[in-house]
Amino acid sequence: MKHASVFAFLGSLLVGVAALAAGSLPGWDSPPALQKQGQFWRYHWYERGLTNGNPSFEWRFRVNSPEVSLHPTFGLRVEARENGMMLIRAEEDLFLIAAAEFYCEAWGGHPGTANKRITINGRSTYPLPRVGAEEGHCTYFYPTVTLKLTDLVNGYDAIQFALDQGTTFWGHMIVDNAAIRVALTNGHPDLDKLGLAGFQASIKAQPVGETIELALSVPVDKLAAIASVAFQGYYRGYDENGDGQTSDWHGFTKMRQPVAFVGAAGSPPFTATWDVSMLPAQKDVAVRAVVHFKDQTNLVYLAPPTRGLEIADREHRRVALYPSKDLPHPFWSRANRPHTCAIDLDADPGAIERAELHVVVWDGGAGQAKDYFTLNGHPLRVAGGGKHDVIYSTLKLDPSLLKKGTNQIVLLSDTEHHGIEVLLPGPALMIRSKR
Repeated sequence: MKHASVFAFLGSLLVGVAALAAGSLPGWDSPPALQKQGQFWRYHWYERGLTNGNPSFEWRFRVNSPEVSLHPTFGLRVEARENGMMLIRAEEDLFLIAAAEFYCEAWGGHPGTANKRITINGRSTYPLPRVGAEEGHCTYFYPTVTLKLTDLVNGYDAIQFALDQGTTFWGHMIVDNAAIRVALTNGHPDLDKLGLAGFQASIKAQPVGETIELALSVPVDKLAAIASVAFQGYYRGYDENGDGQTSDWHGFTKMRQPVAFVGAAGSPPFTATWDVSMLPAQKDVAVRAVVHFKDQTNLVYLAPPTRGLEIADREHRRVALYPSKDLPHPFWSRANRPHTCAIDLDADPGAIERAELHVVVWDGGAGQAKDYFTLNGHPLRVAGGGKHDVIYSTLKLDPSLLKKGTNQIVLLSDTEHHGIEVLLPGPALMIRSKR
């Protein structure tokens, strides 16, 4: 080992010990109070194909329960040939990283599929978080798994997925994207080579009426290195990422790109306006920035959150979230079998100023069903072309469509096989009304 690497290792070790003692090791999903300083992260994404060490029989990465191999019907399908193993090339000096995480975008599988887990290089096995599939719900999730640095190798890391059949007919899940992301130590030589040594950025957040004006604060000489900025909010609202939390970092990634973040900017001065007029009044709101760099697509800087923001109570107005309380499980439709749920409102439609429907679906296709998703008999478009992908919709509604009391949602698909799935947390109404 070269002397420079030894000194770098000792330095990172001392930093790590101090951070561990303070309970502040880097963590992407950590709450705002634990993200006290900016952090460079580097993503190493899973790439398909033999040239990346990842042969496949099917165009999507699939994971099956053991019973499928000898199933008289499913065992003959091409999906059953997939073994749940992926290699991720992560060329990193392990002495120069402060933390490591596994992250993925995953369809939660056939409802009832259980005990989803990963094993890293045959060393450690980690459960993937339960978000409702085991209880029979339709889900899509974005798990972050904190890894031990000793799980990794400098090169090709092997991730073996596994799961159990549980209570479903076919234990199965799909991984659309996956990555190992690593937190770089302060003074990492790569940052120096890129001209980013000592880089720091923060967020200015200024409430203006029912908006929060956001701006990235960064030294002028570093602006040219930045490609784009995505602003992410920590607040109480609709659980669009399906992790079961209404108060947390909101948003997710789709095909590695941010969705449902509170703002984005693709050029200097990197500003955005966050409209909070349709969020409930609340305190302890925070916002952070994910900074992307030119010619370094896998390197990001996570700016420390600006905390202590407030969405003020409105005079004579109230914004409230109304979830469905009777979700069918699974909430999917195929072969002309409709499913319904209800949302109860305590507001008179005449007092409603603005209304939105929030819903996340896995779009397996409606077939020939014209009005495949209706609210009180009114058709709403929440799916696309049946591409088997996630679609998050925030639909503005005419208040006259709503009723005080029970509002009924009907889902109908006439596809022979996979149709439309309504994912957890299910449909919900965000209502702004006079009081």
